[in-house]
Amino acid sequence: MKKLWCFLCMIPLFGQVVAAGNLLLQDTVQEQTVNEVLLKSRFQTLYNKQGVKDSVRLQEIEHLPFVSPVHYTKGQVAGLYVQEANGEPGTPKNMNIRGLGTPIFSQKDATQTQPTVYVNGVPLARENNFTYAIQQYQFNRLGPATDNFAGIDLSTISSIEVVKDPLRLATLGPLAANGAIWILTKAGKEGRREISFNSYFGVSSPPSVTPVNAQYENYFRQQFYSKYGSLGDRLTYPGYLNDSTNVNYYGPANWNQSYYQNQPLYNANLGIRGGSERANFAFYGGYTNNGSTADETRFRRYHALFNVNMAPFEWFNMGAVVNANRNTRDRNRSLRDRFGEAAYVPDLSVPLSPSRDVYEQYLDVYNQAIDDNIVNSGQALLTFDVYFLRNLKYNTSMGIDYSEGYRDVFFPSSLMERNNYMSNYFGYNQRYIYSNKLAWDYDANPDYKLNLSLGSIYQEDLYRYSYARAYDGPNDFVKINVVEGDSNKDGYLQPVGGLYVNRWSNREDFRMHSVYFSGAFRYKNRLEVDALLRYDGSSTVQPDSRWLFTPAISAKYHFLEKDLIDAGLLSQFTIGGGWARIGKPTMTSRYAIGPNYVADLAWGSESGLVSYNGFAVASRPYSEGWVGYGMDWPYTEHASIDLDAGFLANRLNLRLSGYLKKDQNQVVPIPVPAEYGYDSQLLNGLSVQNSGLEFTLAAKVLTAADGLKWNSSLNFSWNKNKLTALPNGLQELTVGQRKLEVGHAIDQFWLFENEGIYANVTDIPVRDGERLQFEGVPFQVGDPIWKDQNGDFKIDQEDRVLKGNAMPKLVGAFQNNFSYRNFDLAFQFYFAIGHKALNQRASSKYDFINNEASNSLAGIREVFHWQQDVDISRYPIYNPWSAVVPYRVEQDLFLENASFLKLRSVSLSYDLAKLSTIQNRFKSLRKAALFVTGTNLLTWTKFSGGDPELIDFDGYYSGYGLPMAPITTVGLKIEL
Repeated sequence: MKKLWCFLCMIPLFGQVVAAGNLLLQDTVQEQTVNEVLLKSRFQTLYNKQGVKDSVRLQEIEHLPFVSPVHYTKGQVAGLYVQEANGEPGTPKNMNIRGLGTPIFSQKDATQTQPTVYVNGVPLARENNFTYAIQQYQFNRLGPATDNFAGIDLSTISSIEVVKDPLRLATLGPLAANGAIWILTKAGKEGRREISFNSYFGVSSPPSVTPVNAQYENYFRQQFYSKYGSLGDRLTYPGYLNDSTNVNYYGPANWNQSYYQNQPLYNANLGIRGGSERANFAFYGGYTNNGSTADETRFRRYHALFNVNMAPFEWFNMGAVVNANRNTRDRNRSLRDRFGEAAYVPDLSVPLSPSRDVYEQYLDVYNQAIDDNIVNSGQALLTFDVYFLRNLKYNTSMGIDYSEGYRDVFFPSSLMERNNYMSNYFGYNQRYIYSNKLAWDYDANPDYKLNLSLGSIYQEDLYRYSYARAYDGPNDFVKINVVEGDSNKDGYLQPVGGLYVNRWSNREDFRMHSVYFSGAFRYKNRLEVDALLRYDGSSTVQPDSRWLFTPAISAKYHFLEKDLIDAGLLSQFTIGGGWARIGKPTMTSRYAIGPNYVADLAWGSESGLVSYNGFAVASRPYSEGWVGYGMDWPYTEHASIDLDAGFLANRLNLRLSGYLKKDQNQVVPIPVPAEYGYDSQLLNGLSVQNSGLEFTLAAKVLTAADGLKWNSSLNFSWNKNKLTALPNGLQELTVGQRKLEVGHAIDQFWLFENEGIYANVTDIPVRDGERLQFEGVPFQVGDPIWKDQNGDFKIDQEDRVLKGNAMPKLVGAFQNNFSYRNFDLAFQFYFAIGHKALNQRASSKYDFINNEASNSLAGIREVFHWQQDVDISRYPIYNPWSAVVPYRVEQDLFLENASFLKLRSVSLSYDLAKLSTIQNRFKSLRKAALFVTGTNLLTWTKFSGGDPELIDFDGYYSGYGLPMAPITTVGLKIEL
């Protein structure tokens, strides 16, 4: 016993190096074939009845050509909303569970609303937002900008669960404040070995587009020039439109034949598992190649998973899981993304030609460029269980999540006005979690069961990146950044051998320690009561507020059928509810170090580049706001009531959930008087409330043993958010083009209400001899009529109103599965209703005068803009030269209904192994399924801008999202 105690003392010391916890491994839906002896202590659940209801159907997961589990999970569970702003494979997805908890002002905010994805209990670290601080344009995060969750191969997954229960989220801790997606991979199996092989090949089909040339653009613009254009305007008419003999622009518009092409995609995975009761293993490996029809974009993944479980003694068992992968991306070649990354705006007066021949010449030049994007990532989990007594168990768990990203870029001078460009990025995320737990079970009386647990969790994150970019190299043959010469130690804008080199490096540390005490009480399989008392301490909170108390409680009562109706109609009925307070972690150390600010001693457009030779000066303003004392923990409060019912011997199952989620005490920048010199002050006090209902109905419609089987399910969730408080008792706050008002939704658009056009001078209101004005500029003929909301006879920002919602009010799916003998057919309809989108693409097309005059990235005409993608019958003909900017996007003229219904997937399979001839010949063959699938097949919508899913995080439709084209695959799955 003394030796055993010494061994247990050594485990925590070893565990300081790596991390993940048994506490995090509760509440999962385990695979029935997994060795229960070895995994019981790690995957046993106290709340499995709750977990099953939100599990994802996995029957088609290996058939459908989705890249990440988040992509597959869309529509599978009520309450989870996944937004795909881009059909380019491998790009990040925006997702949230039970609504937005914070306003979305930028892409940085969008990442902070995401739920945490756990793989075998290890929470995956998201990319830190600190690179945005050095980016002038924030279309994409620096680096490979690849989906964090694309490294999880779908063939290795045994279960996916969307965790929404308040107590279970509190058990997982602050990382799960926005919800959690719980993924378990396939584990070892005792008994006869199992071998599986799955492979498919498919084709992504180009979308149907209507390409146009300069003649169409010329006709479009002439209606403005003929009505409002002056002689000076006509003399400055764009040259590429002025010469109708220029075949590059007035010739065939066939660019789409090179931009959109059929793209093959394929996948192959091999797995083996087996072993004995005391030791078993599983190994899976494979390759995925997924491509888009647009711009030759492609995603590749190499993956390997290894799992081993051992029980050398009755009182001791252990397990280890390692998941590793390598992802590469061939990114899009859009001008906006290229110039945005390079922070370089060339002469944009001459756009790309709509001619295929000219466009292919451009691609030949682009082939000299380098654009390599690589992500290596992996998770490791090691757990030990020791049984002191029959009812007393000690667990220590160690795990790690690590990912690193590389991006190497070189653009030759032929693409950058004789000024070549290169950049190199390396960054990594590193997360350790170490957990210890002591659990005691009391079950002497069969009617009463009690479980008490005491534990601690220590987490340590490190985020780091190094980035360098350089301009004006000696030639296009030198494609690496070699720094020599007399550059200073900072390397800022110092000419070195013809290169102008800029360098940045940053790191962010995050540490959190949690201690908890939990209890679970069960009475006769009827009553379940659970409670949790927890303290969380974070290194990113100021010392006087570092620790937060986060309790949680839940209760559930199972009615038996005899308690209600002694008949065949009602088979089970359960009602339960829970409440929890959960801290929201802050992933920046700025708030923890006391009063500070970021000085704006830099180039106006490049906040990351210092000036004044790096010397401190007393200049103002300070760009990122003042952080003072009193910065506290943000937190969220979750409450829900759940009703579960089964009818007709559980052939019909119903779940109804009502929830209330309050995200409180959040940090937001508050404007201060300009004479202070600060851009804003960062304060706690922003609170958002989400309320909603979730409905799930599952039915076994047909259950003939040897005939047709039909399972059907419908799920939907309704959500409403509301801003309940701002710091210092403020009632409204304006940040950029967003306005927040207490009592209103946080995802509303702030717009002018359009009421027509001033067609004649007499239409323009006059008071005291003065015309109606827009911010001091009198309205003229051809200007829009914007409603004077407050009646003060002037149009300004006070006349903008909150309208529409960027988030859908109702999201859900309708799924059906048919089985007949050897055939299986499944399909899913996915829908989102009640949200709006601002058609920025249409605004940009009509506002051509201002866009082209500014010579900014807003004036770029991509090759894919040479198509009829704007419904020109929807918009009036305003004067585009007017100083009021009549085609500005912030007006309800461009606000559209973005609701949609999609036939998202169809899968048909035939199992050859069920044929008697095959069974007699290959007795070890368990499955040999041939399958055909189709995804993104049909869309019904009133949105005029194309696919309504391709909308940015803020509800703006820019037209830059690559299409989610239809994909057809055929494949084979074999199990031995």
